[in-house]
Amino acid sequence: MTIKPVFRGRLIAIGGNENKANDLIVLKRVVQEVGKKEYKVVVITTASEDPEQRGKDYLSVFKNLGALEVKILDIRKRLQVNNKDFVKSLEEADLIFLTGGDQLRLTTILGGSKVLQAMYSCLEEGAIIAGTSAGAAVFSDNMIYEGKSEEGLLKGKVFTAAGFGFVENIVFDTHFIARGRIGRLVQIVTTNPKCIGVGIGENSGIIFKGNGTTEVIGTGQVIIVDGSGIIHSNIMEIEPGGSIAVENVRIHSIVHGYGYDFKKRQFLENLSKK
Repeated sequence: MTIKPVFRGRLIAIGGNENKANDLIVLKRVVQEVGKKEYKVVVITTASEDPEQRGKDYLSVFKNLGALEVKILDIRKRLQVNNKDFVKSLEEADLIFLTGGDQLRLTTILGGSKVLQAMYSCLEEGAIIAGTSAGAAVFSDNMIYEGKSEEGLLKGKVFTAAGFGFVENIVFDTHFIARGRIGRLVQIVTTNPKCIGVGIGENSGIIFKGNGTTEVIGTGQVIIVDGSGIIHSNIMEIEPGGSIAVENVRIHSIVHGYGYDFKKRQFLENLSKK
């Protein structure tokens, strides 16, 4: 079975805790992907519990990385989401960056807004959208928003909601290695094997390219969880809270310079040698 997810333009999903002070390996690559010496950045801090500080952090980072202009959209309420000035800033951006925090804050505040519509338009026009932690989780059409790591393989203990839909049939999980979240993605692909789970480690990211392929960057790992080959599971037989049994889930560990083809569901060997 071949599944063909849709990527809405150029996207970079980061697993959280990317280095912002020293080597900046992930954020430097984000800027490199923009492809311009003079580029404009818009940072959306909606997900954060401390949006003012997060805005200052990324303003400093992108200024140090040579941005011509960095604007912080501190959107905290639904009343702000149709602001014409915010929409204009997004329309002029080469890079839109979504900070970490709580992905439900992003969807409940920005969902169905002119700001979100402007982001869709920006992708279609060639801008990059990058997100870290919650800002990456929200890329999915169906996103994880809650579920304890240790309960990931108990039926019904992983909670999902509609995300922004920048990609289809792909579900992201972040801080993946540090927080032991493999069970969460195994449950997701067991309940719907057409989905591909993408678990992104800290200080790591995955670049989505227009041809359906991706490249991993950073110092950690990206784990792909593919359920298309599942032969059997007990998911329909057990009660909520019961332990999940599943046969033949396929898992790939991908590191910097390697990649994955989402159309072919295929591991890509070291891209830096090609």
